[in-house]
Amino acid sequence: MTKKITLLSLLFCTALGFTQQFDLIKNQSHTKIIYDQVIGLSDVAAHPKNTVTSNYYKQVYYELQRADNQNRFADHVLLNNETIRSSITHQLPLSIMVAEFESLSTEAIAREDVYKNNQDQWVAKPNAVVFNTHNLALAAPLNSSISTLTNTFLLKNNLVFNTTTKTISAILANFNDGQGWRTINFNQAFTVTFPNQATQKIDFQIQFTDGTTAANSAEIDYVPAVTLRNPGNTSAITSISATIPYQGVEDAAAYLGQGEYEIFYDNGNGVLDKPIILLDGFDPNDGRPIPAIYSLLNYGLTGQNLADDLRNQGFDVVILNFPNYTQTETGNVLSGGADYIQRNAMVLVELINQINALKVGNEKNVVIGPSMGGLIARYGLRYMEQNSLNHDTRLYLSFDAPHYGANIPIGFQHLFNYMANGPLGDATVQVFVDAMIKSNASRQMLIDQFEGHLAAGSTFEFDTAIVLPTGKPNFRSAFQNELNSMGFPTLTRNVAISNGSGNGTTNGTPDAVVMDHTFNITTTQRAIINLRFTPNTNTQNQVSRFRAQASVFGFWITAYESLANSKAPTTSAGLDSAPGGTFDISGLAGAAGSNALLTEFFNNLLVDSFNFIPTNSALAINIPNWYTPVTGASTTPFVAKHVPLTNENHVTLTQENTLFALNEILNNMFSVQEQAFADIAVQNPISNSINLTSSKAYTDVKMTLTDITGKIIFQLDHQAIEGAYQLPVNLTRGVYFLTLSNETGKITKKILKN
Repeated sequence: MTKKITLLSLLFCTALGFTQQFDLIKNQSHTKIIYDQVIGLSDVAAHPKNTVTSNYYKQVYYELQRADNQNRFADHVLLNNETIRSSITHQLPLSIMVAEFESLSTEAIAREDVYKNNQDQWVAKPNAVVFNTHNLALAAPLNSSISTLTNTFLLKNNLVFNTTTKTISAILANFNDGQGWRTINFNQAFTVTFPNQATQKIDFQIQFTDGTTAANSAEIDYVPAVTLRNPGNTSAITSISATIPYQGVEDAAAYLGQGEYEIFYDNGNGVLDKPIILLDGFDPNDGRPIPAIYSLLNYGLTGQNLADDLRNQGFDVVILNFPNYTQTETGNVLSGGADYIQRNAMVLVELINQINALKVGNEKNVVIGPSMGGLIARYGLRYMEQNSLNHDTRLYLSFDAPHYGANIPIGFQHLFNYMANGPLGDATVQVFVDAMIKSNASRQMLIDQFEGHLAAGSTFEFDTAIVLPTGKPNFRSAFQNELNSMGFPTLTRNVAISNGSGNGTTNGTPDAVVMDHTFNITTTQRAIINLRFTPNTNTQNQVSRFRAQASVFGFWITAYESLANSKAPTTSAGLDSAPGGTFDISGLAGAAGSNALLTEFFNNLLVDSFNFIPTNSALAINIPNWYTPVTGASTTPFVAKHVPLTNENHVTLTQENTLFALNEILNNMFSVQEQAFADIAVQNPISNSINLTSSKAYTDVKMTLTDITGKIIFQLDHQAIEGAYQLPVNLTRGVYFLTLSNETGKITKKILKN
């Protein structure tokens, strides 16, 4: 019977990796790293890999760090920070890990040399050998991918971890670039040019002073950077620092934000005279640099691009990015794309000041803010007005921005945080949680955020009494109250695009089953995950449940579990299925990398999207029911809006909303150069003809019709216009420009074809 009990305990402790008490046998460990104290997702004790990825390397590191009783490893956050820092230094960090560690011997348990006492602690017989020793030596790049063939690598001495008595004498690497083996020296950067655009294999040798050698290989993916089709005349990417500091909730002092911008001059005179400032949105770890932001303006089936269209019409597009940067005051590495919205707004304030100083002429600015960028733009423009700073801006376009908050299903948040920070300790998921859910910006925007549900003293278990939606304490409410108090810019025309439906079309059904799947890890181990959307009005239900089970003598026993409940308020059903711009879950699948558990998770979801930016939030309609359709009676601060009939992916440009944006941007931009043709009116939108009316008679008129790119569709000379004039046309949907001219002057009229 004792043997059966200890086998059961072993299944709980080693097979599933469930943390147990090792205090009574720690002194019998000579390595002081007992692997069974953590859940071994990497399975490095039983099945170590010789060819590794950065994700695998980081997972092994995280497990050994937590299993080390002498705390000899740096916090695993260091590895992620160095990965982020590489986007600033453009030097890809390498890391080396040499360790001995131990796991409980199944033979010792079978012999009952080690067993559990009634306090659930391991006890060993005198002089019994209860551990198996494992040797590990790995080298790997910390970045999972490269975007160019020529790259600079660097091995810092603070990224070499050795908990053994062995001394490293040399480190060699073969990058399979035709240069053979090279010696890698600490803190000396070197350049490698890979031969092709493919997953690259790097071979490593770690040599020790005792004459032994360890070898392994690493793989790094090639993911080409986004390139612009026709960049035309552009400025260099320029760094910019705010001059107004901001102190966030958890900051020790007020700090200056940093950003970078690039000017894409118009395709005409190439002079900065009609600026359109486009801000980046939520972008943790700068996964979307400036070329990728530009490409997000693609629309239509023929590869059209809104920025290209605007540049063809004489506008200069200024893209503001919030990259990773080293904070001047503290030396900390920050992800600007997920930092406090107010601090990034101060960067926008400085950019507007600089653009106003650089631009030629008296044309006012246009500011476009997609997603979180819409909040940054709103805050920055209003801040300038309240502080007597001239933003010289005529139009503010908010593009699916969360003016009353954003949504990620609380069931997802509970599950991912449990996988990251609970007993599983999944390093890949932890990076996702820290960036997407725990960053300063997400804490400010998420209407329901998991940290507001945590039980006292826990980083991963929910307080079952907290079920109603609640934001991160000291973040969410404080930010929304400040935003509401400031209001909207008053010296601009404020318009909005929503990707959420306006007629009440939902994103699924409240309380819908999102996942009900059993993950068979081995023949004796499994995990069961249940997920649901948040429930219907004034209803409570379980939205997340995670169970880890072991098979013992044919019976599945739950070793540990965690769950989350949610209740919808009396005024509205849960947010997850409300009308709104959607979050495409398939876009996260790439983050799984080599993580088999995550890959299986995404493959078995029963939904492919959820409501991310509620329609009423995108339009700043302050009503308690998220499902209320948008009507002419809806109160919104925007003087014009575009709302689709169906829910679209968040910040997706369509033919329809692009026409809306162009109409707003181009409005009143084509004025009469002389008083001729001042009384001519054009009927918009058109169908199969262009209809003009004039109270005067005009002769010898030249008519030129161009599309948005400037291409001439047709020309007519020597036309006479008086009263009603009809020009039959066969145009596809889009924006066109009709120029009328004769010896007295000319005018350009905007034509809209729906």
